[in-house]
Amino acid sequence: MSFKPLAALAVPATFVFAAPASAQYMPHLDPNTYILATMQNGNGANFCMTGAPPPDDEIDEARLPAPGVMQAYFDAAQTGGALSPSFRESKKSQWSHGSLTVPFEQIDTQTDPLAAQGNRLDPEPLRFFRAGSFQTATGQWAVMDGAGAVAGVYDAQFRRQSGEWKLQRLSVVEAAETLKPAMQYCMEPGDVTEHKIEFSTNRIANLEKQIAKQEGKLVRDNDRLAQAEAKLAAKPGRARLRESVGRARQSVTRREEKLSGLREGLEDAQENLTKSNRDAAEIAAMTGPASDALRLRGFELTTAKEEAAEKEAEEKAAAEE
Repeated sequence: MSFKPLAALAVPATFVFAAPASAQYMPHLDPNTYILATMQNGNGANFCMTGAPPPDDEIDEARLPAPGVMQAYFDAAQTGGALSPSFRESKKSQWSHGSLTVPFEQIDTQTDPLAAQGNRLDPEPLRFFRAGSFQTATGQWAVMDGAGAVAGVYDAQFRRQSGEWKLQRLSVVEAAETLKPAMQYCMEPGDVTEHKIEFSTNRIANLEKQIAKQEGKLVRDNDRLAQAEAKLAAKPGRARLRESVGRARQSVTRREEKLSGLREGLEDAQENLTKSNRDAAEIAAMTGPASDALRLRGFELTTAKEEAAEKEAEEKAAAEE
């Protein structure tokens, strides 16, 4: 996967001006990074911040080697070996447990409480996603104790180093600690839902202002039309007055059409905000103790299910035509 330099990309004006600029909606992202991330991805149709996943082959490129990386880490942690070989050699790499977070240089000095004797790593991830930007991937793995209960969960982020996928971040979450389900993301976990809510909220506010402004102008246009019609009624033979009435009616029609479009946009934005808030509520409902992590396997947002069903219906209809 490769991207052209930003300077060479023809960025549509809507990215910069229409709804509004990326820095307003995602202030924690560098604008250039945001533009890069929101360009069309490898399937040529979806955008990073919509939450649409990369193509299956791109996901598999990260997903298939990930269990081996996790097993190598777990085996080293359980036998007292070095943990760092499973991580990227980078100052961004880190290992965390509870309130403790250590950089790459200190990873080998840590003791992993989940790698106790008798515990085993479930090789199948509970959840796995590759970033819409293609740069990283995130997965969650359960660690089972000797009785078959969940001892805890590894929350892992991967990034390539010299073409090889390795851990960039690993969080050790014990059974009683809170675990948030991994979700499809663009640049960093959680950013898609955050963006959708913030984008829709800002868009609603912007559209409501535009509608109020256009409604005021429509009142003015209707007043002008009424005045023009009154003058024409007083002097019906005047061609200039008939032209004036015609122009006034056109102004009213254009204003009404513009208002209709804005109101439709407002309805769409309100619907999107409702869906995004529902997504956030579902994620919150699935957030809980890591001991219950097995229920996360197969969990999919209602909105994602709806969109998949709509896409399937559209494809079926197209095939029947």
